[in-house]
Amino acid sequence: MIEIGSQMVTGLWGHMQQRFGSQVSPKNTSEMMRAAAALLDTLDIQERDQFMERFVTTVGRTIYTPFSVGQATPIWTLPEQLRVAVHEHTHVVQGDREGWVVYDTRYLASSSHRAGYEAEAYGSDMEIEWWMSNGKFNPYDFALSRARSLKSYACSEADICQAAATMALRAGLVIQGYVESEAAKVAIEWLGRWQT
Repeated sequence: MIEIGSQMVTGLWGHMQQRFGSQVSPKNTSEMMRAAAALLDTLDIQERDQFMERFVTTVGRTIYTPFSVGQATPIWTLPEQLRVAVHEHTHVVQGDREGWVVYDTRYLASSSHRAGYEAEAYGSDMEIEWWMSNGKFNPYDFALSRARSLKSYACSEADICQAAATMALRAGLVIQGYVESEAAKVAIEWLGRWQT
């Protein structure tokens, strides 16, 4: 595994923001995030504290983080912060690709679209994890655990199964060293220069 320090994580987030036109905002100071947490809790989709502390949320080009970038916490270690930079920027790429109104509507209103978008972003997670571990990472185990986590995204069982199948196929490409995700490609290129 590569040595991941605070400056590397902060630098990568800065590079990704510049490259993809995003910005980072603290989740706990956002009225919109607090309102979303209350709504999700009321609808029994996700517990308020869980949403605020354990999930990074991208709305448009703003990425709401429950951590300060580059400052490790027990939940948000530096490698986890690096991985989630790639994951959330995959959502930015998705919004750009499909148009933000279409993307946001599909993500919020459709279990199958939400599962598909997350499966794609989890694929970028596998790519960066494979790179960070120098190939000592099991993408198949990761794919299965992440597919199961889609229950907390209010995805149906059928959509979770489809996402698991999609991610298993992607895992096969990852172990061959293939990088499909634009966000992972940008991150790996930047991280590779950091190491030299």
